[in-house]
Amino acid sequence: MKRAILNYSGSIGKTTIAAHLLYPRMPGAAFFAIESINQSALDLGIAEVVTMRGREAGELIEDLVLEDIAIIDIGASNIESFFEAGSRYHGFIDEIEQFIIPVTPEQKAWQESLKTVEALATIGVSPDRIILLPNRIRDNPEAEIPSIYNYVKKTKKATIKPGAFLFDSDVYGYLAANKMSFDQLIGEDTDYKAMAKAETDVEKAKEYARLHRWTSYAKPVRANLDECFAALTA
Repeated sequence: MKRAILNYSGSIGKTTIAAHLLYPRMPGAAFFAIESINQSALDLGIAEVVTMRGREAGELIEDLVLEDIAIIDIGASNIESFFEAGSRYHGFIDEIEQFIIPVTPEQKAWQESLKTVEALATIGVSPDRIILLPNRIRDNPEAEIPSIYNYVKKTKKATIKPGAFLFDSDVYGYLAANKMSFDQLIGEDTDYKAMAKAETDVEKAKEYARLHRWTSYAKPVRANLDECFAALTA
């Protein structure tokens, strides 16, 4: 499976989703970052990232031929050149089985998300391959971004998978600041609470207490990621 994650809007969580939702659940996936600015997947715990610009579609085609599983993270600053370059190669778009478009509740963000759907539909991508993924949800995605659900029902140009959405959480910022993955934070399920209570060094005890806080916070978020990925692939 080869999945691209993209949106005309920036700062809606594309790289975070690629790194924390897709990469840990796609064993052996090659990670391609089509980006020139913004956050890098290297900052989110991905060890090997192939970085290129949108206009370098030819090089990407060659690389994808050699990969069965791949994640293509397309930055907003490169999406136009990616589409333009890709249009010059017959069958290029067909190499990618799923296009995931994160969408957040802000009006400008969801409008840009629908613009992305329209662009993909124009170049012939079928609705079942265009997935709108609600992100930074506080409670109910359909109540918070009703416009995208109405759009899908009306136009049938994209798909929204039931149960495929991600809650808003500060844990993503903590992981980015510390350049770690969920697995690195949660690890072997270490009992940081017991370690904090047993530690005589005050500073170390505070650090263990801090780790207890963040691991406790991260576990339900990782469960949401598991549920989201299961729904996404159903």
